[in-house]
Amino acid sequence: MFIEKKAYAKINLYLKILDKLENGYHNIYTVMQKISLRDNIRININQGYRNNIKIICGNENIPVGETNTAYKAADLFLNYTNINNFDIEIEIEKNIPSMAGLGGGSSDSACVLLGLNEYFDYVLPEDILMGIASKIGADVPFFVHSNGETNCAVCEGIGEIVTPYYIDLSEFYCFVVKPVYNISTKRAFEDWDSSNKRAKNQQKPPSQKGVSRSGGGWLHNDFSGLIFSQNKNIKEIKDSLIKSGAAAAEMTGSGSALFCIFEDLTDAEKCRAQINLRDDTEFCGIFNFLGKK
Repeated sequence: MFIEKKAYAKINLYLKILDKLENGYHNIYTVMQKISLRDNIRININQGYRNNIKIICGNENIPVGETNTAYKAADLFLNYTNINNFDIEIEIEKNIPSMAGLGGGSSDSACVLLGLNEYFDYVLPEDILMGIASKIGADVPFFVHSNGETNCAVCEGIGEIVTPYYIDLSEFYCFVVKPVYNISTKRAFEDWDSSNKRAKNQQKPPSQKGVSRSGGGWLHNDFSGLIFSQNKNIKEIKDSLIKSGAAAAEMTGSGSALFCIFEDLTDAEKCRAQINLRDDTEFCGIFNFLGKK
């Protein structure tokens, strides 16, 4: 028996870092939006003599042991449900760049939670799944929410408070570029703390009317200034996206991936051609924003 899931990437249209908690995590206020870039997950489930979890991935940069988030998701699910004697083989077709702020690992693990829950007749209610998700990573609850059907949401707390939100981006294209530089989320938060930055008053999320033709000045990421100060090339790539005619551009998550919003597909294709000429990027593509269901 197998179950297949689509693990979509996300971008942060808005990201504010608030206070640091005693457990080391941070309260955040962010608007996450799914895009059509995705990994493909296939979960093969068979009865065995004991629980056994195996990860298969052709990308050599992705760990296939216990540190893989999909492995963690399967392990936590089995522990919470006390389900025994199953062989679970998880195949990951990796298309989302890692260490990019696009939520690939989080989306993969959410698909495993949802897929296993589906196979075992929805043995866990959503509130328990959301709790498990928060133990895996801050972005995972967003991907689990409403059985994975939430495409845009305001996420608060450490990411576990998810409120569906709708921004009309149906007339726009999302161009994503991943520089060759990898950024650790843990290190980014540590650097943020050491820089003694403090969040200003919490602002309202982007307008639900979507991007204005005059630009998307509401896009914001608290990490941007920090990351750009550490790596001028990433800042230069963002500037080039703006010059290419994008309505708006910003970094997603803790980086290093950047995204920009185009109204015209031809302009987005021209931007892609220019980015492909650079030697400091490793991935770029044009994607759709997933809309309200």
